[in-house]
Amino acid sequence: MKRFRGVHLLICLVLLFGVLGGLFGSQGVFAAQDSANSPFLSPPNQEDPPVEEKIELTSQFPVVGGESGTTFEFEVQIYYQGSEPKIFNLILTPPPGWEASVKRKYKEEEASILAVRVLPTEEYAEKFTILFSPLPGNLPEPGDYFLTLEVASGSLKDSVELKAEVTDIPLTYELDMVTTTGRLDTVAKAGKDNTISFKLTNSGTGIVTGINFTRVVSEGWNTKFTPSEIESLEPGMSQIVEVVITPPSRTIAADYNVILRSIGDNAADSINLRVKVQTPTIWGRAGIGIIAGIIAGLVIVFRRFGRR
Repeated sequence: MKRFRGVHLLICLVLLFGVLGGLFGSQGVFAAQDSANSPFLSPPNQEDPPVEEKIELTSQFPVVGGESGTTFEFEVQIYYQGSEPKIFNLILTPPPGWEASVKRKYKEEEASILAVRVLPTEEYAEKFTILFSPLPGNLPEPGDYFLTLEVASGSLKDSVELKAEVTDIPLTYELDMVTTTGRLDTVAKAGKDNTISFKLTNSGTGIVTGINFTRVVSEGWNTKFTPSEIESLEPGMSQIVEVVITPPSRTIAADYNVILRSIGDNAADSINLRVKVQTPTIWGRAGIGIIAGIIAGLVIVFRRFGRR
């Protein structure tokens, strides 16, 4: 009986120590967690390192092709990383004979941009459209033409090279008519052939073919062109054309409008002439007869006196 009580007491002591050990162990864990979360035991906060400044220019399509005389467009993105906003100057360097500008919509109108304020974040890209074209009157030969865009703010800068590939020169067709004297007025005699010359020039880049000539004149007037037609005229070449204008013999003395036209298969031009028609008067004819009679009489007198 005593032995049974001793075993029972031993079991109770084991259970008691087990319970006490669990309680003290949990408190130790909670204390360790509290000490880990305590601000007094954490290391002091350190300042973030300064952001490294950098700027980058990119273009998804840096090469564009087109005909000579075309305006080429490029889209460029500016990526900026830094600690504060910066203003960057935009510097364009086109080749000789070309011009370029940075464009952006401003109040529904395109404006030329000379500088830009960029926010300091890598995820933000400022986009611009670059217009690149030859100067007026310049038709570049086929080839590659390079444009450089640079952005700069102090020592912080970057650049991108853009290329325009001129494929060919488009053909143009144009005729120019001018009188050989440079005047647009002339004098003609009624009932007589009056010759006027004009120069026809192909001022385009393509061949003009099938050139014929027509005129707009008053009723009864006759005109004749020499040559009557031109089969073809090469670019930059000229041809002298003569036109004979014959007003009717009974045309009243006055100023008349005569339009001469050159019409080709793919080009045309015209000149507007003011023709002043002169007609002989009765007194003019009588005067001519009197002068002729005086000359004839003098001839007879000289002959008679010469024989004596």
